Amino acid sequence: MYKKYSLLLVTLLVFTGCQSAPKPEPQVAQHQRDHGASAGHRQAFIKDYDRNGDGVVSREEFDQARAAHLRAMDSNQDQRVDETEYVQEFVARMTEEQKEHKTKQLKQAHVRFGVLDRDKNGDLTVQEFALSGARIFAGWDLNQDGVVDAQDPLPTP
Repeated sequence: MYKKYSLLLVTLLVFTGCQSAPKPEPQVAQHQRDHGASAGHRQAFIKDYDRNGDGVVSREEFDQARAAHLRAMDSNQDQRVDETEYVQEFVARMTEEQKEHKTKQLKQAHVRFGVLDRDKNGDLTVQEFALSGARIFAGWDLNQDGVVDAQDPLPTP
């Protein structure tokens, strides 16, 4: 019973603290711009925290997900997360993400091979491989001077 009340108290304290948390400083937004926060990062944020699946993350959903994450990290259920618990959870999550990434990349390798094998005979010839290389280089040598350097404009999406 004490555990129930402790968990309720922690949740209320977290929620109350978050409600009175100051607005993010302008530096936070600048940091996100400077360090690559992108639409992809926002999609990942929404995927991680959108608990009701409506495509929007409310502060309540965010706080609930964070509280659940904290409980999941607390492997010995002592209402605290020590460094070992924190790192173990990170390693487990990282390992899972790497597996998912590897699976996607392997599927993509089969797709790329299918594109490169122009005559669909199951083998890449020197010519087929060279053709893809020429396309790749041309895609980066946008000023067509025969070299790829800082003078080449970045490709447009």
